[in-house]
Amino acid sequence: MEKPEKVSIFLNVIAVVIRKNGQKEIYKTKNIVTYAGDDYYAQRAANETPDIDFTSGGLLLGTGTTTPTKNDTSVTTPISGSGKSLRSGYPKTDDDDSDNSGAGTNVSTWSYYYADGDVVAEGIAEGAIVNNTSNPTAALSHFLFSAPFDLTSGTSLKIFVNHKFSGVSS
Repeated sequence: MEKPEKVSIFLNVIAVVIRKNGQKEIYKTKNIVTYAGDDYYAQRAANETPDIDFTSGGLLLGTGTTTPTKNDTSVTTPISGSGKSLRSGYPKTDDDDSDNSGAGTNVSTWSYYYADGDVVAEGIAEGAIVNNTSNPTAALSHFLFSAPFDLTSGTSLKIFVNHKFSGVSS
């Protein structure tokens, strides 16, 4: 009998909080690609136009602490004004941003940037890539940080959501 392959947990969401003094705080977690996200990637792989266009949606942040599921359509508790569009040039593979420790040739990276003052909030615990940041009806993915963090005046935030595609032998 063959031994099962060892599975490592890929902490594919990286949040980089940049404080006023330039100090960086790194928060990492994993995310779940939802059923709508599965459909999106399958349609893109088949060179079809996706039924739901997440590239024109954005990222929402929240304070909820409910574990993400495949059925999710948004964050549990949205933070007002936290909707943010993709950074220019994303999504892409083999991301060259040095803050993205999860990048790779078989990794699709989605990235979002919050400049100083874009969002001031306490207890940021979750995020979701959604089809519409004003009225989301579908999420590509949803994630939850184990340790919430705050964004205060004088801070900025970069978030990377990396989706790794790995073949598994059967």
